Amino acid sequence: MKRPLIQTLRLLVLSGLGGAAWVAHRPEILSFITPLVQKGKEFDLLDDLRQASIKRASLIEIHEPDLNRYLSATLPARLGSKLEKWVRLTDMRVDLEPGKAHVILVWELFGYRRTASVDLVIQRVGEHFHVEMLGGSLGHLRLPRGMMRPLEPALGTVAEALDPEIRALFQMTQITLAKDKLVLDSRFTST
Repeated sequence: MKRPLIQTLRLLVLSGLGGAAWVAHRPEILSFITPLVQKGKEFDLLDDLRQASIKRASLIEIHEPDLNRYLSATLPARLGSKLEKWVRLTDMRVDLEPGKAHVILVWELFGYRRTASVDLVIQRVGEHFHVEMLGGSLGHLRLPRGMMRPLEPALGTVAEALDPEIRALFQMTQITLAKDKLVLDSRFTST
């Protein structure tokens, strides 16, 4: 009697692991944050950030479609990979919500599209900004912060590629994440 129970528990555990693997390999749907193609002046995030940090007298709103269009055009060109035949980062999107940013990395693995995402918050502590990961997902599989550790090298590579933009962003006095926009305040604070 004990043997069938153990076999049933093993089958349930293996089924659960198989289901989790299937959910993790299903890419996240990106249509709701697709960068809109607009004709006219190209948006140059880095130049806007540098100008604001020099002038120190403005409030800037960066809208989500502009940010996603900039990231889609800039990031893949800056990333090189020794494994490009098998794995390459093809895109990065940001879904801005009040108080947090949902960052989605899109890559191709042996020709199949895969996604991973992290939820980030930005807080100013003293004179420095701190970015904290709240959690994330692999495909559609939601994971807590501690289980996102394997994604750290990919995030480090992305941060390295976007280093000029990140440095210019952290020159701002205040960074506010709002619904579908990033509000940057470069004005001097009165102490």
